[in-house]
Amino acid sequence: MWTRRSDAVILRTRDHGESDRLVTFFSSVQGKLTGIAKGARRSKRRFVHTLEPLSLVHLTYVERAPSSLVRIDASELRNPFTGLRQDLARLGYASLGAELVLELAPEREANPALFALLSQYLDRLLEAGAHAEVLALLFQARILWLSGFGPNLQRCARCGQEPAAPGPWYFSTSQGVLHCLVHRCGGEAAKLSPGTILLLRQAQRLPLEKLWRLRFHPQSRAECRTLLLGLIRHHLEKDLKSLTVLQQIGAQ
Repeated sequence: MWTRRSDAVILRTRDHGESDRLVTFFSSVQGKLTGIAKGARRSKRRFVHTLEPLSLVHLTYVERAPSSLVRIDASELRNPFTGLRQDLARLGYASLGAELVLELAPEREANPALFALLSQYLDRLLEAGAHAEVLALLFQARILWLSGFGPNLQRCARCGQEPAAPGPWYFSTSQGVLHCLVHRCGGEAAKLSPGTILLLRQAQRLPLEKLWRLRFHPQSRAECRTLLLGLIRHHLEKDLKSLTVLQQIGAQ
């Protein structure tokens, strides 16, 4: 057995048996893990208010075998992100981030860049105001890139022309490639302006602290929304629950 200590973001919790709780979290040390917190539903001291989804905590857990659940022995609250729970739209965008990590991050694969992205994203959402969707789009662009599913926006897949040339340009979700107007393939494709392509390329590569400074014109916001959600649906082959909620409240 190995005892480990790590900062982590709680992604999801589920009741287990009469008194335990199953907790899926993303740790700074080992990536996505699921553990069991014995007696968490009855304890008034050990885990009180520290295992809520979308909380940043410091966990002490025991790993017994590489393929089994870890045992969560202690949890210290670092940041509950309480403000996210006071605004339905911001809570929806925060839940979207957690759900994407749940779906895209492999089990037990350390990814410090993804941990930093998620924790900073939740922190920025607290003060987001009207820019919550912009932060969500930046998060989606970055997590797709970190997970290996980011769009290739360097040049037309047919002629090699770079998207600095006047648009419109078209991204094929099914093929994962960019096409110029002349070589646009038939079927469904996301329409992109050169400015949107530049923004998405910056969102993939900029240092994390500079990522959140990017802003979108209304046209670019709409184009990014269509492209990124299309990619997510294509790779996951389903809709995300958090997106459905955001659409119901008019935030998407």
